[in-house]
Amino acid sequence: MAAVAKFIVDTSIMARQQKPRISERIRTFSDRGVLGICSMVMMEMLTSARNQREAEIWLTLAREFECLPMPDEIWDRAIAVQSKLVQQSLHRAVKLPDLLIAATAERHGVTVLHYDRDYDRIAEVTGQPVEWVVPPGEAD
Repeated sequence: MAAVAKFIVDTSIMARQQKPRISERIRTFSDRGVLGICSMVMMEMLTSARNQREAEIWLTLAREFECLPMPDEIWDRAIAVQSKLVQQSLHRAVKLPDLLIAATAERHGVTVLHYDRDYDRIAEVTGQPVEWVVPPGEAD
């Protein structure tokens, strides 16, 4: 089944969702029902939670998005992209969860919505669509 979502939301946005510009932009996308998430983003969010209450807030927020499955071929694609990054000596410049999130987005034909330069590096290899939620330097 094809995804209804048009974007997969990266953890870099979730961590900054209290920032006014990001919150406003996310609300615009959310109102249109075009945001998705994957298990890797949820795992990163839970890892960053400082306590049980915060973890529950993250999980509640995540339920507002379509959950895009991460089948086994996601790993194959992430490994292929990492191999290409090795050829360019950029394999340590990209976080492994970001490779999996990008592979999930590519598999479902959605754009990665992010605030993280890793996705620009990944897109240079894959050619997949990625979009900064706000321009670099304008969220922090």
